[in-house]
Order: sequence, then C-alpha cells, then structure tokens
Amino acid sequence: MLGGTAGCVASLGADALGTFVQNFLRQHKVNVTGLQFSREFPTTLLFAARAGRVLQTTYYRLADWQLHNTKEHVLLAQASRIVHGSGFCLWKHPARHSIFEILRLTKKYDSTTVLQPHYEPALWRDRDDALATIKKTLQFADIATPTVDDAEHLFGKASREDYVKKYHDLGVKKVILTMGKDGCLVSDGAQLTRVPPVDARIIDPSGVNDAWHAGLYFGMNANMDLPAAATFANAVAAYVLQQQGSLVVLPAAEDIATQMLGRSLDDL
Repeated sequence: MLGGTAGCVASLGADALGTFVQNFLRQHKVNVTGLQFSREFPTTLLFAARAGRVLQTTYYRLADWQLHNTKEHVLLAQASRIVHGSGFCLWKHPARHSIFEILRLTKKYDSTTVLQPHYEPALWRDRDDALATIKKTLQFADIATPTVDDAEHLFGKASREDYVKKYHDLGVKKVILTMGKDGCLVSDGAQLTRVPPVDARIIDPSGVNDAWHAGLYFGMNANMDLPAAATFANAVAAYVLQQQGSLVVLPAAEDIATQMLGRSLDDL
C-alpha cells in the first residue's frame, strides 16, 4: 500500500464482504475507526461483464446511501490533509447530506477538499437534480476529479477542454479530467496541462479509479504540484490495470515510479 490515511468514511454492509474489506484495510495499516456498518443493508456491489471491448456494468445500490456523519467523522476530517468526497454516494439522502456537510465543515480548516463528481443517468432519477446537487457540493471542493464519461453523461457531447470549463463554471477552482487511455487534463482555471497516459496491458479495470486517486493523494502529500501528482496517479492506475482483482497490494511508491515511469519520484 502507498500508506495509511488519517481516517476514512465508508458505508459497508454488516456482512462477510464488509468485514473482509475492513480486515484487509487493517492488515495494511489503514485507520478504519471511521468505517460505518449498516445492520439492514449489505455492501453495495458493482458487477462488470466484458464482451470484447464492451464493458457492461450493473449496480446494486444498498449500504452506500446509508452513510451518515458522526462527531468522530468530523474530527477525522479536520485532522486530515485531504478530504475526498465521492459523487457515487450523492444520489440519495442521508449520504448526500453527509458528504456535503463534511466538505462544508472541512473547507473551513487547513484541508484540501476533493469531490469526484460521479454521474451516471441510471443511478439518478433526475438529471436536473444531479446537476444541482453536484453544483452545490462543488462550492466546497478545492478540486474536482471527473472522468470523461461523467462529463459526457452530465453535459452531453463536447470537447474535453469544454468539459473542464463547464466544471469550472460550476464553481470549482481546480479540475482534473481523467480520460483513460488518453491521460488527463489538469486545470487551475488559468493554465491547462495535458498529462500523458502510462502504457499498460489491461488485465482488469476493477478499482482503477480508486487506485488513481490514491496515487494523486500520495503525490499531493509529497508536495508535488498537480500535474506531477497526476502523472504519478496515472502510473499507479496503469500498475493496477495490469493486475487481477479490485484489491491490489501496491508496491512502494518509488518502485511504481521506476517500473511504470522509468524515473524516480524526485524527478516528477
């Protein structure tokens, strides 16, 4: 693993899968004191089936929308350098309110707030509600990390540069648009930087987005600028794409940089 976090907030069903994930995190020295368990709803699941180049996904939305804040979560967020909010859980209350409130509260402290504005039409009944919710939440985010699919689903067909501008127009100062095999675009509103992809032989895309964010946050915590942190994030994502399964144990950060980028971390 790249390293532990100050705390994490998640909704896991009180079932075998939730317990497995909790134990897996503990084994790798991740603080799990903020994890929540639902006694009524099992863990939310995503099933993916690939036929050639076509990937079909089916969601079973169960425990994730039960997420609710406690005093402990607020304290963990305030003590963290980076607070990540997932748009995946914004679709329904109480999780929607919980994510909004955590970002709103920690925005007042010396933390960097990030929202991944995940949007798929199948997960929201009303696109206007989704747009209004994402816009409201982004006002408390320092950085937005949409995928190009998120942007297309939310805004329709447009250029990648236009997608970046549309997220800026929603009120967020910094945007990193991830584009899969095309790398990502990093923007601070004044300068747009294209970060190239890292070559990888795709074995299994499960968990790649989470891995990319882990790499980004490692880079940010190492005081890299956003383009350099995004470069390292692309390297982590490429490494994970070449592994089987969604729970991939990552080697040391320096090893990833050397293996995937052909250079040291200090050179990023």
